[in-house]
Amino acid sequence: MKIIIAAGGSGGHIFPAIALGKELLANDRENKIMYIGSDKALDKRMLEKEGARFETMSANKLAYKVSPDIIIVLLKSIVDLFKALSIMLSYRPDVVIGFGGYVSFPVITAAKAFRIPTIIHEQNVVPGRANSILFRLADRVALSFEETKKFMDRYAAKSVLTGNPVRNEILKSGRSYSAKCFGLDERKFTILIIGGSQGAAFLNRTFIDALSAIGPEVRPRLQIIHITGVKDYEWALKAYDGLGIDYRVHSFIDRIEEAYGAANLVVTRSGASALFELAILRKPMILIPYPYAMSHQLDNALVFSGRKAAIVVEEKGLSPETLGGLICGLIKDKDRLRSLGEAAGELARPLASKNLADEVNLLKG
Repeated sequence: MKIIIAAGGSGGHIFPAIALGKELLANDRENKIMYIGSDKALDKRMLEKEGARFETMSANKLAYKVSPDIIIVLLKSIVDLFKALSIMLSYRPDVVIGFGGYVSFPVITAAKAFRIPTIIHEQNVVPGRANSILFRLADRVALSFEETKKFMDRYAAKSVLTGNPVRNEILKSGRSYSAKCFGLDERKFTILIIGGSQGAAFLNRTFIDALSAIGPEVRPRLQIIHITGVKDYEWALKAYDGLGIDYRVHSFIDRIEEAYGAANLVVTRSGASALFELAILRKPMILIPYPYAMSHQLDNALVFSGRKAAIVVEEKGLSPETLGGLICGLIKDKDRLRSLGEAAGELARPLASKNLADEVNLLKG
């Protein structure tokens, strides 16, 4: 088959798309995959790292409200639609899969114009705006969360629960190996803090302040891997000086599986891709959902906390003292740490890539 996979704008969209692409190639080496991402540097970096064939659309955004900027949004959308139509004509795919975000919009629309079978994959509990519009065009809608079905309305009949594809590399890094990759002591309690591929200024600052609030008797027993994003890297690196904690600060990590493998506890946002990657590794999590721009991260987090698979703290109720207290409590309570990890593992769907690849094959017939 010739397959187009549209995903861009964040690692949360691109990582599961890459996992699906690898599964399809593993099934049949004769399959040909083209990715379509946004023209953001992050998208290009991730797809180039995979050695993948890809095209790009603009890093456009669907408008939230009427404003003078909507003219620019519409013009970019028209240009991207014509580019997507051109790609369909020249590449002639058998199936097109969209992983949400703006990039899926022109690509799925163009595929529908040529009557090419399409699948939309929805990663979050509550569907995003682009996917909600595209549900009517798609032949199949693949879901990460069972809870999403109640938001599907008349499109529920075309939905199928596949899970969120996770790259095989995620499973390959044990704690001992991962600690060595970062030059860390595997005997120490290791916390991974990550706010997403773009970083999260509030989360970065609150976490570092929380470390300052932790007693000096606890700090020497800790070590930190902190992924800050590019914007916060310099000041965060300086902020760790004098804390008395062994730390590794990175703006971005290509091999995130090594950071996961080293961690005893993960403090993170609650994008779907990160949640399912951590769940399959049975990692205890403190989730601090991103609260803006219809991110729907709180809904994702509440599914996990409702199954006792994570601790959720909303940003509006978060202080350094609160976060520091939670961390200290978990360090002392090994049974709760173990329970959180085991419950997270129950929510994992290790066959998600295979499930979604099967849907692609069924759609092609």
